[in-house]
Amino acid sequence: MEKFVILGNVENYIDIYQFTHFRKYLEEYQAARVQKDPEFTRTGICNMLGLPKTRSYFADVLRGKKVSPRMVAKFIEILGLDRKAAKYFETMVQLDQAKTDTARKAAMDELLAQHPNPQHILNTDAYDYYNHWYNSALFAILDAMDVADDLAPVQKRIFPKVPIGKLKDSLALLERLGLARKNEEGFWKPTKESISSGPYNNAELVKQYQLQCFELSKQALITPPKQPTVMSTLTFSISSEAYKKLEEELQRFKANARRIIGEDKQKADGVYQMNLHLFSNLDPEGK
Repeated sequence: MEKFVILGNVENYIDIYQFTHFRKYLEEYQAARVQKDPEFTRTGICNMLGLPKTRSYFADVLRGKKVSPRMVAKFIEILGLDRKAAKYFETMVQLDQAKTDTARKAAMDELLAQHPNPQHILNTDAYDYYNHWYNSALFAILDAMDVADDLAPVQKRIFPKVPIGKLKDSLALLERLGLARKNEEGFWKPTKESISSGPYNNAELVKQYQLQCFELSKQALITPPKQPTVMSTLTFSISSEAYKKLEEELQRFKANARRIIGEDKQKADGVYQMNLHLFSNLDPEGK
């Protein structure tokens, strides 16, 4: 049986608060509504938006086309969203189309504030952990250094530099999350070998964390190295078949890297950051 929620005289076939990506929401809403409203096809939506001569506009939006404020308002109208849901939809659009890390973080925070059950979007503890890159760095540092309550030695060596107060907050967070505790010698040590983002975290949280890690790569590139670094860039043209093979090789490399890290039985004496990027310099043909 199809589930939908009644708001006034409007049938909302799916719950908007199940989503943090407006394009995915639009796609699933259209697929659900067209089952009861045969005119709500992708072409029909273009007509409702006042674009009778642009039959591909809705499909282009689903593929990543930027949506103007005027069109956001028109989408809200044909979706029949109430004021609260309309604001949530607007914020999802802002999150998707934000051009800076600061704007993305502000939109994500606003989305959490508007959501009736923010735990559905992500686990609060996980948000605190992945909100700052140095939390994961300190987690690894505890394994490579003997760290007591005085974090000055960590503050002296960590790259890039982090204020001592933030390091103290980070250590307190690790303790609260059960990720670090003192050993018999009075040193803080990680309680597990690695951390997964877990089932409660959405793609936006991971993206925010990755953006911070990419910034670390930038700083490492422009800062004179004190430790060995490997920086490599390659631009190339290949077939889609070769791309699939390359992606598979990268997945195997990541698996092997995890295996090497997990099987390392010697005492850690360094903390390293590794980021992999593989993306296209060409949009799909016809987009």
